[in-house]
Amino acid sequence: MTNGYKKNYYLEKKFHEFQDLREMVHYSAQKFSNKTAFVTKVKTKDSEGNKETSYINTTYREFHDEIGYLGTALWELGYSGKRIGVIGENSYNWILSYFATACGLGVVVPLDKLLQKEELKGLIERGEINAVFCDKKTFPIFRELKEELSLEQNGTSGLLHDIFGLDFIPEDGKSLSELVGRGKALVEAGNRDYLDTPIDRDAMNFLLFTSGTTQASKAVMLCHRNLCSITYYMDCEELFFPDDVAMLFVPLHHVFGMGGLLVFITQGIKNVFCDGLKYISANFQEYGVSVMMTVPLLLENLYRKIWKGIDKQGMRPKVEKALKICETSEKFNIYLRRKLFKSIIDQMGGRMRFFINGAAALDPVVSKGLNDFGILTVCGYGLTETSPTIASETYRYVRPGSVGKTMPFVETKIDNPDEDGIGELCAKGDNVMLGYYKDQEATDAVIKDGWFHTGDLAYFDKDGYLFITGRKKNVIVMKNGKNVFPEEIETLVNLLPYVSESMLFSRDKANDVVLWLKVVYDEEYLKEEGITVEQLNDIFEKDLEEINKSMPSYKMVKKFFLSDRPTIKTTTLKTKRNDELVKISEELEERGL
Repeated sequence: MTNGYKKNYYLEKKFHEFQDLREMVHYSAQKFSNKTAFVTKVKTKDSEGNKETSYINTTYREFHDEIGYLGTALWELGYSGKRIGVIGENSYNWILSYFATACGLGVVVPLDKLLQKEELKGLIERGEINAVFCDKKTFPIFRELKEELSLEQNGTSGLLHDIFGLDFIPEDGKSLSELVGRGKALVEAGNRDYLDTPIDRDAMNFLLFTSGTTQASKAVMLCHRNLCSITYYMDCEELFFPDDVAMLFVPLHHVFGMGGLLVFITQGIKNVFCDGLKYISANFQEYGVSVMMTVPLLLENLYRKIWKGIDKQGMRPKVEKALKICETSEKFNIYLRRKLFKSIIDQMGGRMRFFINGAAALDPVVSKGLNDFGILTVCGYGLTETSPTIASETYRYVRPGSVGKTMPFVETKIDNPDEDGIGELCAKGDNVMLGYYKDQEATDAVIKDGWFHTGDLAYFDKDGYLFITGRKKNVIVMKNGKNVFPEEIETLVNLLPYVSESMLFSRDKANDVVLWLKVVYDEEYLKEEGITVEQLNDIFEKDLEEINKSMPSYKMVKKFFLSDRPTIKTTTLKTKRNDELVKISEELEERGL
């Protein structure tokens, strides 16, 4: 037994690769027909103004049928072969719009709900979006954009011709529910234009804009082959059970979030939606969540809270003893973790068993710690351009600090490795994108001789586990020619209990490069411990000394400043380093540093 699971479940014998998403949904509708696919919470008020909560359970069969209805209605409106954007909070209607567009209609363009108006306008123009599904929150922006684009093109623009409401009836427009109703009537009357149209699995059906952490976002072209191949690879490696409940927490416009959903659909898992960061614990209890795709910030905060609670109750010695007992018992194939740490698991609803971390590196201490408490926690690695997964830990292969082993049927290599085996990671496989939309130069820069160059520096250990050392473009080159990977130092600093996050950067001084650190402190920690920022400054200075002692001289951090301003982030909570450097310069100027 490992992690409480058998060493091999031979998952590759239970699954197959689908031709396209339509076949995938059809398979799930047949196999899991009356099983709940999605749970939608509905909040209303009664006649006396009291809040009421109800739930809509959508089965896999209903999901399949409603895709057909919505696609048929859009087909009748002339949207065959068109580009349709989808924007809003994760929801069943968001998913329905995405699938209806992709499964035989045209190209779906998922958009980030946190983008500003001008950014969205640029993406509509670059993506040549003909219509958009949006929620009530974002509707005012799209109403303005529709008018602006129409005026700019003298009323002849094919861009943003229609705005469809995901959760409301827009002015002079149609709601999703109206379209589904219209499509149902057409299908029942014998209209099969949309349902029977062939899908080219190698044509662009998905246009995704990268988060652009260091430069302008790129438009990534993906096809059904890309998404179906990586879904199959994940099915062969990651372990799920029929009674699992998955919380869709990561934004679905991000390929990491959608990639998780596709796996859950092939497995017939029940999917629920998060009410927001503040309500995660309550949602765990409410739905009995057992599986979640997640990001480091959430897991690291969760792990800190667990230990804070343990220390508050004076239970650390008892917990440490229990961890040793578990380690010893597993030598005899006796797995006790979920029993001994039941009270910790109960804080997460009692059923949580599996976290899949992506989007950024997870602190190895947190990864190991959660696994030690009996919650399988794995890290994966990939990019939008690789649909997304290149490598992942699994129930069989867990090594904290690594991102697991290369996915089956994906080839990898280290390009131009240094004396430590570190070089740029390259990948080849059916999961690699078609290219960047209308940007052959950028495509040719990353796809060479069939190999996709990730821009990430990495190495493989002797057992084949992949370790990412940092972004090629983030590396700080010192005057002696040595490379410093910011992520390596940031990981160590972020382990300190009072640090929320940190960012390493450099400043030139005379003929030298000086390493600086921005440290965002945890204000709650200061309140609880009753210390001031000035006192914390002294504490961190001593802690930094200890960290520097573990480093070669060229990696030592010479300067730092404490801040209460979080770094600028993408929706998957990765720091936008270039944008943040501008803010850091402003902050340093304010302080006269």
